Amino acid sequence: MPLAIAALGFAATFTATPAAAKDDIVLCTIDDLSGDFSIMATPKTYGYQLAVKEINDAGGIEVDGQKKMVRLVSYDGQSNVNRYQQLAQRCVFEDEADVVMAGYTGAEREAARQEVVRNKVIYWHNNQGEGGIADKYSFFSGPTPEQQVLPAIKYMIENIGPKMTFIGADYNFCRAIGQWVRVAAELNGGDIEMEEYFPFGVSQWQATIDKIQGIKPDFQVHCLVGGDQVQFYPQAQAAGLKTPVWSNVTISDGYEHKRFAAPSLANLYVPPAYIEDVPGEASEAFTKKIREMFPEVVYVNEHAGFGYVAVKAMAKAWEAAGTVDTDKVIDALQADISLPDAPGGPWILRGDQHHAAMHTYLFKVNEDHSLELVSDLGMTEPTFLSDIDVDMRKEAPGRQYLPPDNPAWAPYFDK
Repeated sequence: MPLAIAALGFAATFTATPAAAKDDIVLCTIDDLSGDFSIMATPKTYGYQLAVKEINDAGGIEVDGQKKMVRLVSYDGQSNVNRYQQLAQRCVFEDEADVVMAGYTGAEREAARQEVVRNKVIYWHNNQGEGGIADKYSFFSGPTPEQQVLPAIKYMIENIGPKMTFIGADYNFCRAIGQWVRVAAELNGGDIEMEEYFPFGVSQWQATIDKIQGIKPDFQVHCLVGGDQVQFYPQAQAAGLKTPVWSNVTISDGYEHKRFAAPSLANLYVPPAYIEDVPGEASEAFTKKIREMFPEVVYVNEHAGFGYVAVKAMAKAWEAAGTVDTDKVIDALQADISLPDAPGGPWILRGDQHHAAMHTYLFKVNEDHSLELVSDLGMTEPTFLSDIDVDMRKEAPGRQYLPPDNPAWAPYFDK
């Protein structure tokens, strides 16, 4: 099986030797295999490797009249945004990638994506994102805020109470999540009493904890990212802050319930589209295969699932197109690629949106850090772009839309 992998857990740059252009199909990935975000992002590379192994073990993919293997080239972005532009260029020009999959944070995503799409190569981002990117060459396997924030915050307001506080990392993803939380609050009678953003390196939270204790919300909303920011949880426990918390990144990304001592995460609600605790045969089978291939894995997180899904979706598109020609493969992707046995349940790429329909689940962390499934929020569609009349099959605007771009929601941001 053709694989070229940067050593996991090391910061050294991997130097790839390009294969002949017609010998194989080249998948180039860039993720944080070291640095602040490695805990979250490394399982995604496990998902890539498993998917490529399965495809190649089955004989590869027929394109241009012959079976070809997928060659996986993986680079370590080292949790450093500045590396992503350079490595994306390497994927395109040295490795002659047929597809590039890159980035954990939104800033990493954009550093890589801009280089890839500028050169008319297909790009995938494979964890949850802020949604709304409408670009011909860009595709997204993970859930969007309309699939996580809107139904889950609605549940929290209806079942716990309307009064909430919001804290998040100060970058584009969490800023956008703040906008989506505002929409969810406005649609469901919620009240945001506090909204604050913090640099990635913040790890001391006592002043913020004191402020939240003074407000006494019904629940907290968090978008805390990276190893430093999640120190909020043990500090909140030590301070006696027991208010329920909702987060779409904690647990789903960093499996803190496995890393922190119980009951630091107790009473935290999370809305993943996939984690290893999702029930069902597909989830159990995927978790088993990942653990057999990577015995050291601590937890099979959301990114492992959606890295795997993106490669399988590309395989279907290459097979349907019968070629790696970019425009023909995009046409195949826009024909609604369906993966009925995806790890989190049925997954369908909506070609007009370049985002996917999928299940969303709501879990609660118990005192012993076990996860309790509170609700299957159902099969959720990525309708945000279609609601504002964006259809990538007709025209790709080449920009990102955010909640204020929806005329029905714009008044929520004038207050």
